Amino acid sequence: MIADIGAGIQKKPILFLLIVILAIVNWNAEAQKFKLLIAGEAHLSNFKSFLTILGGMAISNFTPARTGEYIGRGLLLKGLNPIKVVIATVAGNIAQVLMTYSLGLLSIGGVLLFTDFGADLFSENGKLLSVMVFMCLIILVLYYIKDVLRLTYKYVPKKVADTLSMVRKYDRKLYLQAVQLAFIRYLAFATQFYLLLQLFSDFALPIEALLLVPAAYLMQSLVPVPAISDVGVRVVVSQLLFGSFLLDAPILQAVTSLWFINLILPGLFGTVYLLISTIRQR
Repeated sequence: MIADIGAGIQKKPILFLLIVILAIVNWNAEAQKFKLLIAGEAHLSNFKSFLTILGGMAISNFTPARTGEYIGRGLLLKGLNPIKVVIATVAGNIAQVLMTYSLGLLSIGGVLLFTDFGADLFSENGKLLSVMVFMCLIILVLYYIKDVLRLTYKYVPKKVADTLSMVRKYDRKLYLQAVQLAFIRYLAFATQFYLLLQLFSDFALPIEALLLVPAAYLMQSLVPVPAISDVGVRVVVSQLLFGSFLLDAPILQAVTSLWFINLILPGLFGTVYLLISTIRQR
């Protein structure tokens, strides 16, 4: 497997370099999002915020639903009240979840619109109307997210409501900036996955399969397992969606590479930084 991945990289080293650059864009977008949301409590340099999110990933990779992010970031920002770090992290994660779910649902709409899927249930005009209504609803939800969250408070458990209420401290303009950064991160991550699938399949994947990438991310997000072990979930979902286009081997290589570049590698860097910071503080 490692030999196959190495051989694929050697065939297109420039393409793989682009994929690595997109990983840095991904990490930096998360860092800028956190910096924006914590700015009311502390002024972080770009480099400090970048290292802080890597430190958070070092612990989150071993915890379900990435809950260790709060611990890692809190350890690196000891001068701040931990609750402030949690609020900024939760608010940023909500923005990212909005991207995953809204674009995933739009992806499903695109599949309905541009493929034969659902032809037995909808006419062509019916498909178009359904997707347009769906898109308008998603845009309205994104714009009025704070109002939507406020309405949900009384229908969810208290702990969940308390978590959702954390975003109320941010005004709409600032939070929309956080959503824009979440979109940049999502775009980098989605492009990486598509390019990796193309790289290991010798460009056998048709361009329309790009519509399935957000759907894959949506389905993967529904299983809250630690990042260190979610590669299995990613492989199963990707085989389900892309299996009609590609063999299992290219899918496995692409998913493993994406998992290592975006989760394991930054987690390793973050672990080193956490250790250095801990030693310095003693």
